[in-house]
Amino acid sequence: MKYFRYTPPSFLALASLFAMGLAVEAVAAPKINGRLYASMLYQDTKKTETNLSDASQPVIETNNDRTKFSSSGSRIWLSGSEQLNDKLDLVYHLEYSVFLDNDGAGRNFGARNTYLGVKHKEYGQLHFGRMYTPDDAIDYVAQGYLYADGSGNSFGYHGQRTNNSIRYMSPGFGKDKKNSVRLHYAMDEGGDTLESAARVRAFKDGKPADKYRDLFVANILHNGDKLKLGAAYTYGGDFSAVRGMVSYAVNDKLTVGALAQQVDYGSGDNELGATVSAYYQYDKNKLDFYGQVSRTDNYGGFKDGEKTTASIGAVKWLKKESGTRVRAFASLNYADATVFGYKADNLTKTQSESFGVETGLRYDF
Repeated sequence: MKYFRYTPPSFLALASLFAMGLAVEAVAAPKINGRLYASMLYQDTKKTETNLSDASQPVIETNNDRTKFSSSGSRIWLSGSEQLNDKLDLVYHLEYSVFLDNDGAGRNFGARNTYLGVKHKEYGQLHFGRMYTPDDAIDYVAQGYLYADGSGNSFGYHGQRTNNSIRYMSPGFGKDKKNSVRLHYAMDEGGDTLESAARVRAFKDGKPADKYRDLFVANILHNGDKLKLGAAYTYGGDFSAVRGMVSYAVNDKLTVGALAQQVDYGSGDNELGATVSAYYQYDKNKLDFYGQVSRTDNYGGFKDGEKTTASIGAVKWLKKESGTRVRAFASLNYADATVFGYKADNLTKTQSESFGVETGLRYDF
């Protein structure tokens, strides 16, 4: 009698990575890299929810005050290339989420950025797969670590990872080859499903709704040694966003930056947000400090929606070498928001205030 044993998908993914690592003699040698987090977060969040459509409903007040351990953002990836001729290479990248603190609720080794493509020495790169939109690359300003309330930009919309995507990346051009362009098209293949291209939130008949659709994003970036400039445009039918950034190294220790974004959700009230930050290398390669403030009006496309975030933090470098970096970090974070939304047909207003303290380790290899 034969017995069959079920093998979890996460184990199969790990075994595949290991096997591909052993097979370097047979194929183009893959590189295995990763980023691992381990952090402790204390967060005190107070929320008040008001039903604006039905005044007879009670106001709901909640207070979440607790400490938790997290490894959010950890990932491992396999990448490599295969030379096709003197000017053309095949390239690939397979990136997966990993969880150190728990089993990931079934999301261990879930796909992050995964693509197959070609790289030409003169004309740039063309990738096919599941990838982040290039508006995410126009952000040399947000310095906050991880996901505590207040640690990042206050915007309602951020870059996203899209399925069924095609991306073009230009080679460097202009003086010193510091300029580049990216074009990204996410193809809607399945209508309003998770397997579709991209998710956007747009208003219809006065109410916001998540929709899955084709999405086009373009950016241009100047990545100079002291001055970095960037702009991005996102288009998805009745949804669009424009983002602009400037980052400037005042001297060898201090870098300052500003980021602005406008999002049109089709509501008639465009969201407008801005972030300013400063990063200071107190003891180069040993200890850094940062601070930032971000403010958004018409949050989510609602006239009276708003969100403010602020954080200050320190980064202690334990190892800082090319290819391998270990750092400890600590931050204080604050967020204040007034957010509108619908529950069934009822318009609700949620006012929240959060204060967080976060500390942890990050290992890049």
